Amino acid sequence: MSDSEAENTLKQWAVPIFILFVLLFGLFGWSLFHDKDIVPKMREHKPLPEFQSKKLFSDQIIYSKDIRGEYWMLNFWGSWCPTCYVEHPYLMQLKSQGVKIVGVNYKDTEKDAKRFLDSQGNPYAFSFFDPKGKIAIEMGVTAAPETFVIGPKGKVVYHRIGEMTKEIFTQEIQPIMQGES
Repeated sequence: MSDSEAENTLKQWAVPIFILFVLLFGLFGWSLFHDKDIVPKMREHKPLPEFQSKKLFSDQIIYSKDIRGEYWMLNFWGSWCPTCYVEHPYLMQLKSQGVKIVGVNYKDTEKDAKRFLDSQGNPYAFSFFDPKGKIAIEMGVTAAPETFVIGPKGKVVYHRIGEMTKEIFTQEIQPIMQGES
C-alpha cells in the first residue's frame, strides 16, 4: 500500500471514528450529569420496619416504633460522609423550624459521631447507632446521606437518596407533611 492509499484510507475512517468518539463522549457526559433514580426506593409507601438499636451516646435501647404519631424525617448520616457535612447546616435550619428529625448514625464510631455533632451541631431528637449497617440494610440504604419521611401511622411516605436541600424539602417534603400530597 502506497503512502497516498494509506492516507486515503485514514481519511476515509477518520470522520466516522470522530463521530463515534463524539457520540460516546456525549453519552458519557449526559449520564454523569443526568439526575435520575437508578436505585429502587424499596421502602417508600411501605410500613417502617421494626428495628431497635442502642441510642447514640447512651446504653438506652430505642425502637423504630418511637417515631410514630406525627411526621418525622429519618436521616442516615456518618462522620465519614462528605455530603453529610454539606447537608448538615440545612438540617440544623429545619430543626430550628420545628421539623422533627431522627438520625441513624451509619457505619461510624461513637467517638467520631460525637466529634461531628460537637463541631456541626445536633439536629436530631435522637440517633439510632448503626455501626454495622443493619438498620441501613433493612431500610434499603445504599449510602449516606439518605432521608426517609415517616408518616404519623408509621409508613414511609418519602425517600430521598442524597443530600437534603431547601429545594427538595420545600417542593417535595413540606407538601407531604402539610397533607397536600
